[in-house]
Amino acid sequence: MMDWNEILEALPATVSKDATVKHALQMLNAAPQKVVFVTEADAIIGYVDGESILEQIEQSSLGAPITYKTDMLKVPCTNPVEFYHNVSIVLGVNQQGEPVGFTTFAEARNKITQTQLHRKNQIFHSSGIGLITTDCQFRITFINERAEAILGLSRNFLLNRNYKKLLAIDVLEEVLQGGQLVNVTSSLNFKQMIGNFSPLIEHGKIQGIVHIFYQRQQLEQAIQDLELVRNLNDDIQAIYSSSNEEILVMNGQGRIMRLAGTYLQEFWMYADPHLLIGKQMDELQKEGFFRQNILQICRKQKGKHVFIQENAKGRKVWSVATPVFHGETLEKIVIISRDITELNQLKEELETVKKKSDRYKQELDQILNKTQQEKKLIYRSKVMENLEDQIKQIALVNSTVLLYGQSGVGKEVFAQAIHKYSRRSEQPLIRVNCGAIPENLIESEFFGYEKGAFTGADRNGKPGLFELAHNGSIFLDEITEMPLNMQVKLLRVLQEREITRIGGVKSRKIDVRVIAATNRDIKKMVEENKFREDLYYRLNVIPLHIPALRERVEDIISLSIAFLQQYNDAYQRQKTLTREALDVLESYHWPGNVRELQNVLERSIVTTKDDAIKGEDVMAILYGEEKDTKIKPIIGSIVPLKEAVDEVEGQLIRSALQKYGTAAKAAEILGISQATMSRKIKQLL
Repeated sequence: MMDWNEILEALPATVSKDATVKHALQMLNAAPQKVVFVTEADAIIGYVDGESILEQIEQSSLGAPITYKTDMLKVPCTNPVEFYHNVSIVLGVNQQGEPVGFTTFAEARNKITQTQLHRKNQIFHSSGIGLITTDCQFRITFINERAEAILGLSRNFLLNRNYKKLLAIDVLEEVLQGGQLVNVTSSLNFKQMIGNFSPLIEHGKIQGIVHIFYQRQQLEQAIQDLELVRNLNDDIQAIYSSSNEEILVMNGQGRIMRLAGTYLQEFWMYADPHLLIGKQMDELQKEGFFRQNILQICRKQKGKHVFIQENAKGRKVWSVATPVFHGETLEKIVIISRDITELNQLKEELETVKKKSDRYKQELDQILNKTQQEKKLIYRSKVMENLEDQIKQIALVNSTVLLYGQSGVGKEVFAQAIHKYSRRSEQPLIRVNCGAIPENLIESEFFGYEKGAFTGADRNGKPGLFELAHNGSIFLDEITEMPLNMQVKLLRVLQEREITRIGGVKSRKIDVRVIAATNRDIKKMVEENKFREDLYYRLNVIPLHIPALRERVEDIISLSIAFLQQYNDAYQRQKTLTREALDVLESYHWPGNVRELQNVLERSIVTTKDDAIKGEDVMAILYGEEKDTKIKPIIGSIVPLKEAVDEVEGQLIRSALQKYGTAAKAAEILGISQATMSRKIKQLL
């Protein structure tokens, strides 16, 4: 509230009430205030101004006596400014009733508006809030001092420029439709900001946009639900109440004037924040809320002051006190506070977790080593020996590898072998099944996201799989199942070796060895425009073809024995494989490759009653799954005799095996030896 003596001007010249119009006009021209007071017996009884003199000149001669106005009011100059009806001029009087100054009501309103605007700009600047407004064409119409300081650009440069183009934000049209954008990250002149966009409403119509923001590195948590109207004469409380921090304003005498933002009830221990209004700093210090006298510190030294305060119950708050001076007089102090009690508790919990981390790491290393041993390459064939030699050679470089092979051949085992033989073996190997991640989540899983990036996001953000694989390797299985829109982003990662989290603006460099795999004809998919050609060439740097199990029959026995040992250990059994069982396994064509062999061995160990797994046990599992075996029609058409004989022989052998369950019994019924039966089975399979 302002007093009259803050806006009064010096008294102008006076004329007596008997003065002529000419004399009054001469005095009025010489007066800088363009007002002349009329006196009688040294007392002011009225005034004349330019408007009244012109009217008198039109209506009478210059020699006529003046006519003066009396719509003025005398008020004590120490009284607060108030406005009255039917009054144009205010005379300020001292305690003796003597006039000491004057002002017009129009000038008084103008000065009060300017003072309020100056003070509110000071509060914006002191609290670190940047403010920019635009018109409906996004041209900048206003920028406060704090915004200039944050952006490092002057208002002369920014005014009338297109703010939408400067920020490169495409959704500002929503604000002109009445929407509000909350907690939006933006960048201008390489300065990161976070804030709210709101419609600028005047007389019930949207006239532009208001952007209120903080410098991002000074903001620990995004400002939520912040609403602002362009009329700066409105109460600044509306801005404070939307802040996540508690904002306390006290006057120069240390008395709390207002409290806004998030009320720290657990610190103050008052149920109603209004109970704090009017309290003195000295009183709060005696109650134990403040260790230092903030008022005295701010009086002695200008600039921001940081405090850590703790109440009697151990609640801690972090406060920044900013004094506001009018000249050399302390006018008010703005204190922004945040409760950091939970942060301290989290810090203590983090220290406890750190003490346990070494033990957890050792246990994890043991698990990883065990897993690697279980998935090591097992082979006896020459083709696999050559393939492993090739893997050892390419593992020494960081080139991208693309593994080709049918489903179930063990592409993940080969990816793990490449990582194990590389110089990255001590770093993580991240395995990703591109076909198992929902399309709407694949980008956040791959590249991570910043806090508040979308609804339901972790409040602390989350690193992506590529970040987790930094300095290590990442295995992208079923790469051909990746959507086309994600293929573009993956290509950029492979080219630039950097990623950007969802909701973020800062790129993060990554050092990752990429190993991809597919069981499809990727080149054909490129021709059919189902897979990007540029990504194909980026992945297909070192192609490796993993042969199907039927192409390396020598490995079947080695793999069978390894799986047998694995499941014996897992299920605490002592099963063995007979020679006949191994023959049956070697004779099968294994459309499901190693995965199917592993499945058959596990089922054999679980379902067989004897400790020895016989040939008929394996045959029952293999043949029991076949349904509606296709039989070539030989009746009603002419076919080569040998083909007809072979087909009939095959049908008889299959029927006998299905009916009697064992090769020995089937051979006896068909009248052939077991050796012949074994040879016939191999031919059929």
